Amino acid sequence: MLLRASGEQTGTEYDLNAVTNDTGDVGVEHESLLRELTEAAIRNRWDDLEGVRLCAMQAMGEQETVDALTVAAAFNGITRVADATGIPLDEQTAATTVEMRDVTGIDRFDYAQKSARYSTADGSW
Repeated sequence: MLLRASGEQTGTEYDLNAVTNDTGDVGVEHESLLRELTEAAIRNRWDDLEGVRLCAMQAMGEQETVDALTVAAAFNGITRVADATGIPLDEQTAATTVEMRDVTGIDRFDYAQKSARYSTADGSW
């Protein structure tokens, strides 16, 4: 939502569908490195993360790399806390993000759906 709003402020168009799609460009500087950093961090690919982090620090700088990893970790953690405690998406946010969630396909990351899709017959992973 903020990416779309900042684009409206600057007159920049972003492809929000590319946020959750492996193909296409969003239109953000260093987005391939940002995507690699995020994927390695949230998927616990620590061996990959070290190399990607070094590349990112060379391309973006140390502080920007730390900031990107901090945001990725924070969002991942906040989402998991909300899911674990059963906090639903509030009505206003749900209503104002319908199009954005449809365009990005973000609803497919619903944890109840992921559990049903990836767990075994006995409910274990």
